[in-house]
Amino acid sequence: MRKRYLFLCTALFIATFAQAAEKYDTKAFRIITKLCTPCHGTPFYMAKQIDDDDWHYFFDTPGKLEHIHKGKPKALASLKNGLFKQKKKRLLKFLVNNSKFSGSVHGCDANFCGTHH
Repeated sequence: MRKRYLFLCTALFIATFAQAAEKYDTKAFRIITKLCTPCHGTPFYMAKQIDDDDWHYFFDTPGKLEHIHKGKPKALASLKNGLFKQKKKRLLKFLVNNSKFSGSVHGCDANFCGTHH
């Protein structure tokens, strides 16, 4: 009986942790914070500016992000960053999942509170 109780408690703990981890991709959050926050504000604020179709358009159209950021050396350096290139699909997924019409409304938590530009 004790083993069943321990198993049940462990399973509930893991399920709760998994649900909390799915709230948003913290790795993508940190990358966007590092590369994009200085110009665009917090990742959630940035994601909410446009809808998912627009995010797909900007990321999937070759040269579109570079064209939008031309004349901004810091932004172009971020786009050329190896971390951005490696995690581009993951960043797109984060931005789409938190976009304008996604239904996600994030409040304050340990990583984010308010917006700043």
